[in-house]
Amino acid sequence: MAIDVEILLQKADVGAVLNKLGIDFERKHAKRGIELYFTCPTGNHPDDSNNKRCSVAESGKFKGHHNCWACDFRGNLIHLVRFIRKCSFKDALDFLGEDYGSAEVAGIEGLNFRLRMSKPKIIVAKEMPTFELPEDYVPIHQDQTSLGHAARTWLQEERHISLEAMEQFEVGVSKKGELPGTKGAIGPSVVVPVKFKRKIHSVFMAQPFKGGQKRYPKNSPQGEIFFNYDACLSNHEYIMVESLLDVITIKSVTGKNAMACFTNMISDSQRALLRNFHIHGVMPDLDGHRGWDLVDRMVPHTGKSLWLYFPPIGKDPGDCTPLELVSAIQWRKRYCDYETAQKHVTSQTHMHKITSVNKK
Repeated sequence: MAIDVEILLQKADVGAVLNKLGIDFERKHAKRGIELYFTCPTGNHPDDSNNKRCSVAESGKFKGHHNCWACDFRGNLIHLVRFIRKCSFKDALDFLGEDYGSAEVAGIEGLNFRLRMSKPKIIVAKEMPTFELPEDYVPIHQDQTSLGHAARTWLQEERHISLEAMEQFEVGVSKKGELPGTKGAIGPSVVVPVKFKRKIHSVFMAQPFKGGQKRYPKNSPQGEIFFNYDACLSNHEYIMVESLLDVITIKSVTGKNAMACFTNMISDSQRALLRNFHIHGVMPDLDGHRGWDLVDRMVPHTGKSLWLYFPPIGKDPGDCTPLELVSAIQWRKRYCDYETAQKHVTSQTHMHKITSVNKK
């Protein structure tokens, strides 16, 4: 009899499999149902080894599929068993079959299962929410009050954003700092409409001083959109950054179009949008351990021809001086070349014998 892997995976109890593999996990509610979170077993990010960044769906159409949100380690239960036990595909099937019965196609059960799996999926297009700007929104280049002056000064001196860029990105100010349909206000704020495909799908608000509060409206779909997507798409080229304000700074200082994904955990929906581009680039935050995660999550989808734009170590793009940003653009490097250089450095570090000394 033939083995039907899909039947085996549907029969398996995901939590029990993790327990049998010796994996400690936490059960949490997520968008696609119950997810079991556990520590990534790859060792790809030792500085963050204690955090449970890997998740696996306990039920539903994604049952048994796991994904690490830091390094893209992913697959189904069979992949996980093979990785943990260092075994073959057949041995992994035998391991799962011990507790969940035979994986063989068995008459009516196998036929019914295949009929269920072959039903056409009806995909309903999801309509993303749109938002209105604050009622007291005023374009920043038109506001002559003390708030407008303070906001312009902060953006120019702290963020190196020009008046032309403020006008281009429709940056404004709000005295109340309150969005329609939301509770609470943060007071005098800088306001930036987040446009995607010509519609305002979110609104960014920030108090105009270093360390001030920043806010997006509730139910804002940041995981499904990019800031400045339309402008980048027109050239089929982009530089990915995390922060919306970094996009405006880079445009102001270098004239280059960048896109913001709002976080280093770029989502599958966002990565799907990258297929529309010919030239890919990223300027990662280098002020902490997590900034490089953005690069790791992009490379499998963009390929190793991805351009890397390096800010100085210890800084993110928003901390850079104009000269440092220009240098990052000028001295960009392909990911494949960077990877080769890193391997060379590693091999040199592990050499047991010094073969030559270069003197200047």
